Amino acid sequence: MKLLLSAFFGLVCFFTFAQDINMQNGTFTRCSGVLFDSGGNSDYSNNENFILTICPQNAGQTIKLDFTSFDTQSTEDVLTFFDGQTTSDPTIGSYSGTMSPGIIQATSSSGCITLQFISNAVTNTNGWAANISCYEPCQTIISQIDSAVPAPNTDGYIRVCPNQQISLTGSGQFGTSGVRASYEWDFGDGTTQNGQTATFSYTTPGVYYVNLNISDTNTSNDPSGCKNSNLINQVVQVSTAIDFMGTAAVEASLCFGESTTITGVANETPFLTLCTPPVSGVTFLPDGNGAVYETSIVVDCFESSQTLDDINHLSEICLEMEHSYLGDLDIDIISPSGQSVRLHNQGGDSANLGIPWATSPVDSQSSVLTAGQGFNYCFVANTSLPTLTAGVQANGTFVAGNGPATYMDSFVSAGDYSSLNPLDGLLGSTLNGSWTIRVTDNISSDNGYIFSWVINFDPLILPPNISFTPAITSEGWDADNTITNTSGNTITVQPPSDGIFCYTYRVMDDFGCEYTKDVCIEVFPELIHANPNDLLICDPTGATSYVFDLTQNDPIIFAPNPNPADFVLTYHTSQAEADADTNPISATDAAAFTGTNGQVIYGRFEYLNSGCYETVSFMLNLFSAPSISSLGDLIFCDDSIDGDDTNGIVEFDLSTKVSEVLGSQSSSAYAVKFYYDQAAADLGVSGTDITTPIANTSNPQPIFARLENKLNIDCYGTTSFQLIVNPLPVITTEGTYTVLATNISSGCRIPASTEVVSSYPPESIGVAIKSALFSDNNILEVSVVGTGIYEYRIDFGPWQQETTFTNVRIGDHIIYVRDLLNCNEISQKKIVIGYPKFFTPNGDGYHDTWNIIGMTVKS
Repeated sequence: MKLLLSAFFGLVCFFTFAQDINMQNGTFTRCSGVLFDSGGNSDYSNNENFILTICPQNAGQTIKLDFTSFDTQSTEDVLTFFDGQTTSDPTIGSYSGTMSPGIIQATSSSGCITLQFISNAVTNTNGWAANISCYEPCQTIISQIDSAVPAPNTDGYIRVCPNQQISLTGSGQFGTSGVRASYEWDFGDGTTQNGQTATFSYTTPGVYYVNLNISDTNTSNDPSGCKNSNLINQVVQVSTAIDFMGTAAVEASLCFGESTTITGVANETPFLTLCTPPVSGVTFLPDGNGAVYETSIVVDCFESSQTLDDINHLSEICLEMEHSYLGDLDIDIISPSGQSVRLHNQGGDSANLGIPWATSPVDSQSSVLTAGQGFNYCFVANTSLPTLTAGVQANGTFVAGNGPATYMDSFVSAGDYSSLNPLDGLLGSTLNGSWTIRVTDNISSDNGYIFSWVINFDPLILPPNISFTPAITSEGWDADNTITNTSGNTITVQPPSDGIFCYTYRVMDDFGCEYTKDVCIEVFPELIHANPNDLLICDPTGATSYVFDLTQNDPIIFAPNPNPADFVLTYHTSQAEADADTNPISATDAAAFTGTNGQVIYGRFEYLNSGCYETVSFMLNLFSAPSISSLGDLIFCDDSIDGDDTNGIVEFDLSTKVSEVLGSQSSSAYAVKFYYDQAAADLGVSGTDITTPIANTSNPQPIFARLENKLNIDCYGTTSFQLIVNPLPVITTEGTYTVLATNISSGCRIPASTEVVSSYPPESIGVAIKSALFSDNNILEVSVVGTGIYEYRIDFGPWQQETTFTNVRIGDHIIYVRDLLNCNEISQKKIVIGYPKFFTPNGDGYHDTWNIIGMTVKS
């Protein structure tokens, strides 16, 4: 094909090949054309040994060879490249077989590439073809940070809080010129910003590497320009939030007036990077005779210069896979530096890895691509463990195909194994880069899958900047006037009113970050209520129980509360039940509660269902109706003897009826009131009752007496009587008179008799002093004008029929006279003059002065 193409192009335009070069000895300056082997459009020859140098046409340029085809006798016919003008310059690489050199570029100052081709005497092939071009080599560009706000710490790390602004200004050191260079900041979180100065922040805690990428205007090697050759890797650590778990109040809700304690707990949150590389994807291992399959993962969490210096720092290489023929496979691990260690080398015959989809020990069903179940096989540095081959076990039972038939085969259990060759072969490799698992399928008839694989390293070798733990520098509660006590990180709070009260725990870390935790407490409203009244029932029957309406106390208890709808009132028959809120009396039963005298009812007054409550109590009282008898009328005998007619208007003292109304009942328990009509007496309305004494306004005047229990005005009885003013009957003859009491209904009469005697009230009296002045025995003598038989008394002394009083003390006196039948009574005042028998003016308050008693000095 090469011959046909060359002939075709030769016929079309021979001038096109004027710049082409066939392999030969010599030095050429070219920036275009094609470099062929010595045969040009034909095969190269045996026993060749050519040295050819190609240099750029213009100073400052560099040669680049882009191989479009390459085929020499493997390991025997070798093409070697040197970076310069002679074979003494550094070797770029040697190639043979069908592995193409790809692009070969000069890096020396001359810009030249020297090639040496040596072939043996046996076989020759098609050779090669490579496009020749020249390009301007990239200048050296080193990026740098000139200023940073905030500035890095002594470890070189910039420490900030989440969302804290960072400002960086950078520049580049250019080998030639930085004119029109472009700058792009890479913040390590997937975002970038153009310009030499960048202002940015991070919302998520962690470790970020910031780099300044610089591109110049030289596009000969890269359309986007030449790049800086360094990584700044400015470490930015963004503080992790404080862990406030445990910061809480003992009680999140309080009843009015209660207090609680709140403890502040603050713990640093470490940021840990375990450098767990990404897990690879699924790799199908189709049946192949010598076919090679590779799957790679990239490790990038170490310092760029870090290498694997201790094999124990490589924790494990784990493959989750299945395959139906272990003896079919070679498995290798290849490091980013190109070092390779064989993990397994065929061996193990038909042993199964995992549970493959297979029909027999030698499956021969490789056209079926159904995946089986993978087991996890880990290769570790411990050489005392068996290899996969040594770990083969016999007589495992496996489902054949889709079942239900089974077949017997050997197998390898999941677990840790030693590699075939020691993992020490990886020592010295760089840690960052692409790590590759290469599987070679050497025998046909079986297939399998690598579902995933991973390589893990000891976290102790991680760079210190990728993990950190902020340190707390200060912590405490914000001041609040409802905090009543502080002890360390614990405060006692007692809010003064209902509502939501929040308290702030404030923490600072050594990044300068402030974190707060608010703890809020709900205070339920004050339990505003009034005390209930005892319930009193008047029971005239004398029963031991009665129906009470407990809800009569509802409006009384709720009266002072401004928001009664927010409170619940229940009634209970014991204090324990009221406290526990158990067995409440239902609303229906409360309105008609059968209680006993002296029974105590307990009310639970609670704010909604908060558990904040107070209890009140009241007593059930049963009272018997007071006993009241019929009363006799109050009759005034109007004698009118002296012609002083009262005209039926006289004054009555109703208090004389009180004891008659009370009977044997105690005046401390009952009250007697008087009214002019029955309706007023039944209502017992204050203001309509009668004060005593009164004057009758009619004759007769009915009076209604109400006897009520002082504890319950509804427990009462009434009776009535009349006030009557009668003239004295005119009976001229003394003697015995009979009175008949007649039952109006039956006509039965009961006779009673009384004796009528003559009685005459005294008309006037005179009082004379019969003793000498200033006598030791003062004597008074009373004289009466009248026709009756009379008795006498002085002041409030006893009544006597003698008219003389002896040993009367000096001073004022009243002398009373009445007839023996108590028909009337008259009195007169008398003064007895005298003087004290002793006079001791010593200022002791006794007998300090002396005067005559009973005499008035007139001026």
